[in-house]
Amino acid sequence: MVYQEERIQQMQRLLEDKKRLSKKEIMAAFQISSDTARRDILEFLKTGMAVRTHGGIMLSEYSPRILTFGERIGIHKPEKERMAARVLEEIAENSTLFLDVSTTLLLAAQKLNKACTVFTHSLDNAFALGMNPKIKVHLLGGELNHEDRFFFSVRSLKEMDAIKFDVCFIGAASLEEEGVFFKEANNALIKQKVVKQSRQVVLVAENQKFSKEAQFKGAAYQDVDCFITDKALTAKQQTYFEDQTEIIFEEETI
Repeated sequence: MVYQEERIQQMQRLLEDKKRLSKKEIMAAFQISSDTARRDILEFLKTGMAVRTHGGIMLSEYSPRILTFGERIGIHKPEKERMAARVLEEIAENSTLFLDVSTTLLLAAQKLNKACTVFTHSLDNAFALGMNPKIKVHLLGGELNHEDRFFFSVRSLKEMDAIKFDVCFIGAASLEEEGVFFKEANNALIKQKVVKQSRQVVLVAENQKFSKEAQFKGAAYQDVDCFITDKALTAKQQTYFEDQTEIIFEEETI
């Protein structure tokens, strides 16, 4: 008899190999009933690694649906750790920077240990940075978006007119041919303003964001000075960026 916990682990391996699984395939793989397969699917969905499809599940990274911040933060990936470590290398002592709301950038915020000034609209970034007395933290205020845990106000947008960031680190909900997109209009407005007020723009996003779809454009590729990602770009993806943009991919080394 295979217990549910073991089936969940085996489902993960199957899904990583096949990218999607139908309920019938799960039933056949583990010799279980339709009701048991349904319960296993519901339990597996809690990991955030998969989304529902008609008749089964598929890996989140291959779905165009944008996960919430809460769903993304539950997915621990070694590549996020490597990307966050590279972000830290790009931060100079005594610099003034902007850190976007992003699970990867939250990892960077948790490990940042340099004397610098950080502006952010992310509740979680502010909390992590506030634990280190070396860092001056400015939380851009406004109404809290509970789902994705960032603040927004028109007043904060206006306040940024008087700030020049040495560097801004922005994430992305989707990377599409037309630019860098976000699922909330207010979040996109913040990125537009931050990019305009920054001497250097660093985009930090996993390659799977090229397969996502979002609605609101926050930045153009020509705005990006450096792109930190987890995989080498395809030839088509490479054409999105300007020749002078530095592309850094933190792939796992064997």
